[in-house]
Amino acid sequence: MRYAWLASIQLAGSVAIAGAQPASISHVAICEDENEWPPYVYRQRAGDGTPGRLTGYAVDVVNEIFTRNGIRSTLELLPWPRCQAVAKLGKQYQMALNLTYNPERQRNFLLTRAYYSTNTYYYYSRRHYPTGLKLNSLTDIHHYRVCGIHGYNYLNYGLTAGEVDQGARDFASLIAKLHAGRCALFLEKHEVMTGFSAIGKDYLADGDLAGERVPGMRPTAFYIGISRNYEYAHELRTLVDDELLRMEENGRLAEIWRKYAR
Repeated sequence: MRYAWLASIQLAGSVAIAGAQPASISHVAICEDENEWPPYVYRQRAGDGTPGRLTGYAVDVVNEIFTRNGIRSTLELLPWPRCQAVAKLGKQYQMALNLTYNPERQRNFLLTRAYYSTNTYYYYSRRHYPTGLKLNSLTDIHHYRVCGIHGYNYLNYGLTAGEVDQGARDFASLIAKLHAGRCALFLEKHEVMTGFSAIGKDYLADGDLAGERVPGMRPTAFYIGISRNYEYAHELRTLVDDELLRMEENGRLAEIWRKYAR
């Protein structure tokens, strides 16, 4: 997890509005991906594997922000495409927690300061590449059939929607397609693939699944997205940005991350 570079990657237009007051905000409804996104958003598991309350780095960060400011918040997991579609309306939900940048998302959401970054790996099946699959740069992925998950953003990799088979609804089906030879590789955040072990889905324990870091690719920044249609969108972003900056500068973000890092 890297924090030092976060201040240099803020999107244009995400500067906090000085003097804005959040007094009119009493409740914020948040949605996230039902597939879970450990270690950032996931359900704690009981000893028998039964899912419990929501936890994770992103959950702790937003809970602390809203608790400090006397704002009630709720978080619900939905199919990811539905979450984004409903949250952009700003009515039932006003916020989505874990967004990477693309032009459509910036049109629909005010994006906060980046509050964490991840490292991208490419994963392939040893059943089809027993001696390994070597990429020399990110552009090499255009030579292979790429699979992905429905609703996820692959524009940051230079891939258009038509270049990625996004028929998979979750990681289990994505990996199954890989082993079946329906694609050569998929791209995912290494921290998330590692984090799945926290919810009993240790995908990296699969001996036939191999992964390598994408050469030359910088860490990917993640933002909180606030619906542009929400009445208090600018006030809420100002509040969240101010709190994220405070938590970055005083080491609180790093402290929360250490709680979940694997």
